Amino acid sequence: MKKNFSDIFAALAVIACSLVLVGALAYALSGRRPSAKDRIIEIDYPDVTGIKLHSEVRYAGAPAGAVTNIRLLSAAEREAATTAEQKRNAVRVTLTLVNDLPSLPGDVRASLSSETLLSEKFVALSAGSPGAPKLANGIVLQGHSGGGLDGLFEAIGPLAESLPPLLKTAEDLLKSMDPLLKKTTEAVDTVKVTVGDIGPRANKLLEGLKTTAETAETTIRNVNKLVDGPASPIHKDLDELKIALVKMQETLGSMNQLLGRTDKNLDSRMQELSVVLQNLKVASTHAKVLTQTIGENPHRLIFGGKPRKLTSEEEILRSPRPVPGAKP
Repeated sequence: MKKNFSDIFAALAVIACSLVLVGALAYALSGRRPSAKDRIIEIDYPDVTGIKLHSEVRYAGAPAGAVTNIRLLSAAEREAATTAEQKRNAVRVTLTLVNDLPSLPGDVRASLSSETLLSEKFVALSAGSPGAPKLANGIVLQGHSGGGLDGLFEAIGPLAESLPPLLKTAEDLLKSMDPLLKKTTEAVDTVKVTVGDIGPRANKLLEGLKTTAETAETTIRNVNKLVDGPASPIHKDLDELKIALVKMQETLGSMNQLLGRTDKNLDSRMQELSVVLQNLKVASTHAKVLTQTIGENPHRLIFGGKPRKLTSEEEILRSPRPVPGAKP
């Protein structure tokens, strides 16, 4: 009889221990409702992969509490969000903080982090500014992704999506530059020819006008010899013609000065145009290196690499033909 009683007692003890263990596991897995005495804050995240109940909370790297509840936001809560960042939130995490934790400043940043790539994630709270207003108990904050590989992957995604349009735009730009360069070269040649013709033609014009003036003056002298006496009717006309010739000479002098200034202005503009074309030649040559790098190794725009030695400006400007943008 005593043996049967001891067996029954042992069985009841095992059952009781099992029930206690099951209850503890259920409590641990389901979380708990924070009491009025607990210090809590709630954080909304778009994604909490790696965070679970009882995950650690750290404040400035030191242990500061644990995750006590995780729930999904309802459709109404998501639609009621006011900003685009808040509309992406899908999960609300409740943090229970230790009592000796200082009051949290208003500019505290809540992110998900981990010590290594394989270690468990935790909720990281930044220290914030000492002079910032303090947060009230139970406030809801906006969560942020961590600054490690998760943040890097999120940043690389949009960048990788934008690379194909960027490459196509660069290719279209280079294609559109070829006709522009050809037209610029033709325009420069035309300007050179025009400027080269203006000088000789203007000199010929001035020589012809000068010869005409000298011939007219000689003719007037001969006419004066033929006209006898100041009372002759033609004498007055000849005086007026002399005055007109003097004005004509003054006009020719003004034209000569104008042509001289125009020639100087054209020389100055040609020098400026030559500098612009030289810069354009160097820039277009080096742009080929950028296009080749984007086409062959687009990852170098993010991760960098060994810099290539560009062809010097002296070699580019000295060569009458296209040269490679970078030396092999």
